[in-house]
Amino acid sequence: MGRWTYYAPLWLGTLLAAAFYLANLGKLPPRPVATHVLSVVIGAPLLGIILQLATVGLQGAFAQVLPVPWGRSIRGRAAVIGGVLLLSAIVLGVLAVFFRFNGLATIALIVGLVGAASLIGAVWTYFWSVPAAVRDFDERA
Repeated sequence: MGRWTYYAPLWLGTLLAAAFYLANLGKLPPRPVATHVLSVVIGAPLLGIILQLATVGLQGAFAQVLPVPWGRSIRGRAAVIGGVLLLSAIVLGVLAVFFRFNGLATIALIVGLVGAASLIGAVWTYFWSVPAAVRDFDERA
């Protein structure tokens, strides 16, 4: 798998989010041009990053592998825990934003804090497991 394939959620998510936003520009409420520009410049890459992190979380949860730089990977239970925590952080973060925009500030805060705790747990698990990461391809074998 090459870089174009592995990072496809990042660049495809960014391009599609920008395209959908621009295609539906006439249906959006009137706002200053700078607001629309910032929405595309910040919002589209943010969605791409979320999709890429979701892909990494799914890879950890179901394939039991989390990538580590320099040709190594975290495998097994640590990858599953990190992947599940990352996925739950994404889902809870999206739910917190949804609740906040629907006027449910208290529940949004609670769900957002649990999502932040999940994200902290995922990052902690990842960095805790990096020293035990195995080489993906060993030329000596």
